[in-house]
Amino acid sequence: MSPILCTWEAHWPIGHAVVWPDGCRDLIAILARDQPPKVICSGLDAAPRRVVCASATRFVGIRLAPGITVPWDEDDPDRIRQDVDLTRCFPLLDQWWGDACAGEEIAQTLSHHIEATAGPAPGWIADYFNALRHGDPIPTPAPRGRSLRRKLVQATGAPPRYWQGLIRARKVARAVSQSDHPLVAIAADHGFADQAHMSREIRRWFGCTPMTLRIDREQSLPRLTAPDLLCIP
Repeated sequence: MSPILCTWEAHWPIGHAVVWPDGCRDLIAILARDQPPKVICSGLDAAPRRVVCASATRFVGIRLAPGITVPWDEDDPDRIRQDVDLTRCFPLLDQWWGDACAGEEIAQTLSHHIEATAGPAPGWIADYFNALRHGDPIPTPAPRGRSLRRKLVQATGAPPRYWQGLIRARKVARAVSQSDHPLVAIAADHGFADQAHMSREIRRWFGCTPMTLRIDREQSLPRLTAPDLLCIP
């Protein structure tokens, strides 16, 4: 499994934006117009993340597959859930200021750093996520019981209940955004006790109601269909 799921670029004006959890961490170059450039590895989110831009800001990032090992985590699962400043690892960062450097070049530099420093995810990780995605039994040779929880936390920073909840929430949020089917039927199709249960989970993960997802589908769908842990081959 490749350590990199995709590359991306975004330009945000002054103000704030909300980023929804997708199960992945990103190595991100942050290029604000009136601040020195920096690079961070984002932590694993369990709730919507509010990003504040004090000035117009350009972001160039690469999305990392869950379970890979990187030296800055120091073999500590708690570090996986935290943002880590990696600016010192990129001595030529000043050349990226503003729009002077092409996003493809910046993404390539970030990718080379990951390819040189990251270790592969355990072999069973992709099978585990594919089983969750399709609702299948967890395959062998994935660990079982308490061993699965311990090894999953060690490899990804989160226990099974986190991944089960996030995958179901993203799948049902896509279904809500992509159709006009009754919400109560969508909730039942995705294993929720009732519509209220589904609504609580959507609000927990995305900070909005199912109807907001549907009304704002032109904005919701691109965020819910971008490469994430659901597309791991």
